[in-house]
Amino acid sequence: MATTDVDDPEKPEFASHASYREFARRVRYQRRYVWDEHVKAFIATVLATLKARDVPLKRGVVLFRAQRGIDYISFRKNEPEQPSGYSAARMKPRPNRSTEGRANAAGVSVLYLGTTEQTVISEVRPWIGAEISVAQFKLKRRLRALDLSRGHGQSSMGMILNHILTGKPLTPEQREKAVWIDIDNAFSEPVTRSDDAAEYVPTQILTEVFRNAGYDAIVYKSQFGEKGFNIVLFNPEDADVINCAPYRVTRFDVSFEEMGNRWFQQEKNRKSVTKSKKKRSTSSKG
Repeated sequence: MATTDVDDPEKPEFASHASYREFARRVRYQRRYVWDEHVKAFIATVLATLKARDVPLKRGVVLFRAQRGIDYISFRKNEPEQPSGYSAARMKPRPNRSTEGRANAAGVSVLYLGTTEQTVISEVRPWIGAEISVAQFKLKRRLRALDLSRGHGQSSMGMILNHILTGKPLTPEQREKAVWIDIDNAFSEPVTRSDDAAEYVPTQILTEVFRNAGYDAIVYKSQFGEKGFNIVLFNPEDADVINCAPYRVTRFDVSFEEMGNRWFQQEKNRKSVTKSKKKRSTSSKG
């Protein structure tokens, strides 16, 4: 994307299929808090292309949250301690003391929830034998959520490659689809403790933009499991803990795919290596 290309919220139309990536680069490494015209135009175009992504979350819906660790409690005097899930207070984020996340800056508390137990347990990156507290939360009111999951699992590379090979320009609809796929993937990308905090900046900004636009929550697909969704409530007080149980991780199911070209050792080099090993073996015997 050329730096002269600016998204147009009036049409509305993204200047490039790479508009999200250009936005992310600018807010990570150039201007984070005082936006230039490119970032302002991108944000405005995002808001102009939401296109019926509203999802109502009904009052009373039950969702899940997991945290590593459990408590051991004696429920009766002189009885041995029994495993128990963390307290309700422990399962909610601490006000003004939250750590960096995809949808929040340090100190800004939001509530990360999921639609299945498998989803939330997987999201905390446990190991086999790990003890996990899993709480159920009930929504206290009807919430307006933004569904970011429409393009989950899709890739824009096919139409981009066709554009490169044929020289045929992408349509505005194709560019828009590519940008929203990038946004969904940015939120869905797993978070690790080793991540650079700057990697979170683009999605943190978009979260605040969505919140300012009147949304109460965002929904995005989890990378763990086919059915699970992650849901972030902008106000942690919009849900109450109704129970919490201790779990132990018993096994992992790993899926994988080859993501690049396999390299092969040249036949001549393999023979040279084999001869070299034989010489060293003969020398060591002597």
